[in-house]
Amino acid sequence: MIWVYGICDRPDLPLPRRRGLAQAPLDSVRADALLAVISRHVHPPSEPALDSLWVHERVVERLMAERAVLPMRFGSKVDDDEALTAVLEVRQRAFLAALDRVRGRVELGVRVLRSSAGGNGSAVAAVPAVTPPATGRDYLLGKLQEGKRVDKTAAAIHDPLAALAVDSRRQPQRSADELLRASYLVERGGIARFRSAVDRLQTAHPDAAILCTGPWPTYSFVEDPTRLAATAGTPTIGTR
Repeated sequence: MIWVYGICDRPDLPLPRRRGLAQAPLDSVRADALLAVISRHVHPPSEPALDSLWVHERVVERLMAERAVLPMRFGSKVDDDEALTAVLEVRQRAFLAALDRVRGRVELGVRVLRSSAGGNGSAVAAVPAVTPPATGRDYLLGKLQEGKRVDKTAAAIHDPLAALAVDSRRQPQRSADELLRASYLVERGGIARFRSAVDRLQTAHPDAAILCTGPWPTYSFVEDPTRLAATAGTPTIGTR
């Protein structure tokens, strides 16, 4: 069984000196201008344990130091070299276009939380006590007004950050205290500028905690072009 970490350009470069999952040596499968970086296993991990996730992530990040990479989601695997070569050949044009899109760019993640920490992001405010609505109509109106306030704050933070990025993706909030969750595709040379913008926005919004993480591999921006439909015996692999 072959575990796939990423699909890269520059197949002429040597592989990094790093071990993969279960300390397996890194290997590769080449198809013209594409290189899939892999490790070979008899019994691959079936569950994404934290240590395995980090091994996978570090391999991808090491590859990014020297070349453009389409990071594969954890658990991307194929049966053998022939199956992987078929994937690379069938989707070569899409992979090359996706590599052009992410070359020289990274992903930065931003979360915005309600905060009582005065902007340092160290605490999330408790929900203040409010008078219960007198009627169902009052309740619905209150929910509507709160939703508009959240949307306004989220847009006030997201829009200027998106203007500094090549592309951006907003994800659904995962809790009542989360106002914004988004990913930004940023030129490597623009990371400092982006972080400075985050700092200015934090000052302008002291009631929110703005958390910026990364740079990361560009998972959020290669999923669509690299997700493969299983056809004619060609396996499905893709980004997470």
